[in-house]
Amino acid sequence: MIRRSGLATLGVVLAVAVAACGSDGGDDLVFGGEPMSQCVRVPEGASMVIGAVMRAPGDADLVVQKIGLDGAQGVKAGKAFIVPLGSGRTPIGNTNYPPAANVTWDSRVPAENATVRAGEEANLLLVVSRSGTLDGSATGMRIDYLGGTKTNATTYQFRTDCSQT
Repeated sequence: MIRRSGLATLGVVLAVAVAACGSDGGDDLVFGGEPMSQCVRVPEGASMVIGAVMRAPGDADLVVQKIGLDGAQGVKAGKAFIVPLGSGRTPIGNTNYPPAANVTWDSRVPAENATVRAGEEANLLLVVSRSGTLDGSATGMRIDYLGGTKTNATTYQFRTDCSQT
């Protein structure tokens, strides 16, 4: 469960999506926007899904090798998924794992070797859990793909209680 109002979480997801959509459709991978911090409520022993939006370069398909966390401390990254956006799918931000019935979640495919078509957007989804009783953190979500690596500008705090951030 996330300790944010639904409106605030939706705002974060939309801000990331707008940053990705604001691209001129160039030849660069668009992943993340302005630096931001997010607190994700992860109870001890539970797992959460964190999500981010990316846009593949306009000139070539993007083949994902791995999605993970940069600078992870006290948190483990688990399964990773990709969901091409479109067909009425709304990006997933942060939610319980597994999410309740959700069209976007139901359309997921494993991230490894997944292809995002040139110029198309996708929701990157990563299952995370705290690796102990202490809170955790990460300096960003990272996507490794054929030809490169990119990390978004979101700093994550994984805590039992996000009301005191």
